[in-house]
Amino acid sequence: MGGLVRLVATLALVACGGDKNPAIDAAVTPDVDAVVDALTPDGNPLTPETLAGTGLCTNAACTTFAADVLEYEPRFQLWSDTASKRRWISLPAGTTIDTTDMDYWKFPVGTKLWKEFTRDGVRVETRYIVKLLADDDAVGAWFYTTYQWNAAQNATTEVDIAGVMNANGTNHDIPQRTDCRECHEALVPSRVLGVGAISLDYTPANSALLDLEDLITTGKLSAPPTAGTAGARFPLPGTDVDRTALGYLHANCGHCHNPTSTNFGTTPVDYRLRVGTLATVAGTPAYASSVNVNGSPVTENGTTYTKIVIPGQPQNSIMMIRFLSSLAVRKMPQRGSEMADPDGQAALTAWINAL
Repeated sequence: MGGLVRLVATLALVACGGDKNPAIDAAVTPDVDAVVDALTPDGNPLTPETLAGTGLCTNAACTTFAADVLEYEPRFQLWSDTASKRRWISLPAGTTIDTTDMDYWKFPVGTKLWKEFTRDGVRVETRYIVKLLADDDAVGAWFYTTYQWNAAQNATTEVDIAGVMNANGTNHDIPQRTDCRECHEALVPSRVLGVGAISLDYTPANSALLDLEDLITTGKLSAPPTAGTAGARFPLPGTDVDRTALGYLHANCGHCHNPTSTNFGTTPVDYRLRVGTLATVAGTPAYASSVNVNGSPVTENGTTYTKIVIPGQPQNSIMMIRFLSSLAVRKMPQRGSEMADPDGQAALTAWINAL
C-alpha cells in the first residue's frame, strides 16, 4: 500500500495551486502519468505489468475471465479503422453506479474497464481504465494504460506512455496516454464513453452481453429508469436513417463535442444524445447545433464552406467536408482513426440528404 499512499499524496500536490481549470489540468496530466509510472517497477500499483494482473482474466493469454467481469457492447459503435473490439467492465462488490443524472453516470472507486483491439486477425492491444479517486474532477482520479499483445498472442506487456506506432505489424497505433485522456476526459463527470443509458439501451443479439436491463435488474443503478420497456426505455426519434446517423454521431463525435468538453467553447456543436432531448429529431442537440447553422469556414480544394449541415447537400456541408478531409489537422475525428469510415459516411450522407 506504500505505493498507493505516495500516489495519492503526489497527485494531491500536483492538483494544488489554484482553481480548477481544464486547460491547466490538460497541461499537467502528462506529468501525472509520468509520476504514476515512476512509483513502482510495475508503474501504477493498481496496474501491473501484465494484463492478467489487472483482474480481467485468469490466465496470461486472457482466454478465461474473472467471475466479476462483465462483457458488453455499446449499441452504437466507435469506428477504429476496421479493428474489431471486445469490452468488459468490473464494478466493486456491493457498489452501484450513481445515475442521479441519467446522462452522466458516476462510477464507484475501483471501477475497471477494458477494451481489446484486433486488427487484420491480430490481437494488438487491450486498454485498461481504473477509477482511483472518488472525486472524478481530481487530477489522476482515472488512470489509463494499455497492454500490447506479443507475437504468440499468449502474453502482454504494459505500453509506455508514448504508445506504439503500427503495432504488431499492423496499421493500428496504440495511443499515447495523453490521447486516452483527451477523449475520455472531454466527457465529465463520467469519463466512461460506452457504458451509459443510451449506449446500453438495446437488446444485444448475444444474450450474454451486459445491457441496461441487466444493470437495472441486478440493482447496479442508484436511480434506475422506471418508464419504457426492456431494450427501448430511451427510444431515439425519427426514421431508421435519423436514428442511425444520430447514434453514429453520439458514439463517434459526442465524447468530444458536448457541453462538458473544453472544445465546446470554440466549436459549439453538440453530438451527444441525452435522454431528455429525444422527443423529435429537430430537438436533438445534433440537429439543433448543426442543421442550417453557420460554422467556422472551411476551405477545401479552393472552395469555402460555411454551414455545418445543409439539408440535401452533404457535399457542401462542413460536417462531411471535415469527415472526408485528407488533412490531419482538419479531419474528424482527430483521434483514434486514420481513415474515413465508409458506413459512417453512408449514414451521415443519407441523413443529410433526407433532411
